[in-house]
Amino acid sequence: MFQANTPSRPNRIPGTLELEISDPVLMLNEIARRYETTERVLMEYVDNALDDAEALYVEHNQRYPYHITIDITIDAAAGAVTIKDNCRGMSRDVLERVVKNIGESQKRGVTWVNGRFGFGVQAFRAAAEHIQFQTQHQTSSGYSLELDRRQQRGIKEAKRQDDPFPTDSGTGTIVTITGFDPDWSDFSVESVKAEIEHHFERLIARPGLTITVGESGQPSRQCTPFDYDHIEGRSIRRTLQATYKGETYPIDLHLVVAREKRPERAVSFFVRGRRINDAVQIKSFMRKSTYKTRLWSHPHLLGYIEAGELVQPAITRDDFNRTYGRQLCYETILTLEPEINTLIKPVNQAGKNQTLGKLENVINEAVAAA
Repeated sequence: MFQANTPSRPNRIPGTLELEISDPVLMLNEIARRYETTERVLMEYVDNALDDAEALYVEHNQRYPYHITIDITIDAAAGAVTIKDNCRGMSRDVLERVVKNIGESQKRGVTWVNGRFGFGVQAFRAAAEHIQFQTQHQTSSGYSLELDRRQQRGIKEAKRQDDPFPTDSGTGTIVTITGFDPDWSDFSVESVKAEIEHHFERLIARPGLTITVGESGQPSRQCTPFDYDHIEGRSIRRTLQATYKGETYPIDLHLVVAREKRPERAVSFFVRGRRINDAVQIKSFMRKSTYKTRLWSHPHLLGYIEAGELVQPAITRDDFNRTYGRQLCYETILTLEPEINTLIKPVNQAGKNQTLGKLENVINEAVAAA
């Protein structure tokens, strides 16, 4: 937990020093600046809902006990975005802890969920002034809590809410973000929907889970997963095995060398169903690769690599921490490079032949016109 600069605590060990942060709000706001788009900020709150849903999924033998819904509503007139889910929700204690105890994630060490840093709830600071949480857990009353990004002290405790919670399950969480900065207001239903479909494509493919995005007062649009099976081309679908400290870790991948160019669907790394980044954008992976960008940025190559528990996402969740697990993951994946390259060669040759054919036609037309 980050602490403000306060007098030394009486239980401090004599002869030792303690780390202190004189302005935790300033530090949090600066860390939040690492987010580059509003869409990516909003994904943190969708991710929190998916983490809550994942606990239900694991508890019920890899299936959701009821239909999970996550609804994102953009209210342009009010300058607000609301993320509502019908998952488990939070008790008052948990709600207050996730807001005030920065760096203390109760999800850390729980392998099936994505949150590790306890920071995602603070992501709004990059784009907006204000956030409100409303939540209802089945074992407690409902509660709400509000937070401004410039506020360090005087944050009001969670307020009890006795009205029925507005979801079909009677439980869940509603996050409302308001006061967006002008430079962070250039998002839309389409851009948020596209980010969800790209960022969570492995999760929204599950039955029993629906994520929708819409404008206030308008019909919502459902997010749909990308269907690799309907892409014409040659595919590689494998579950690779990597052994680390006596444990076996699966690495699931589905790569397609498509007949037509699909540069917008570059091969991406995923961890627990969440997209981390395009493979070609992860510099540590490219340094290990033999074929480099000529393979991994090929416009006909698309797909996903689910790295699972072998790697640790960085705090911004767009790269991996430097660990032996990361190295082992890369080495295992890169054994497929020769096979991938073999599938790409005919595509490259066809492209060359097409280029030569076009050049020949141009020359023939020029000669005929002479």
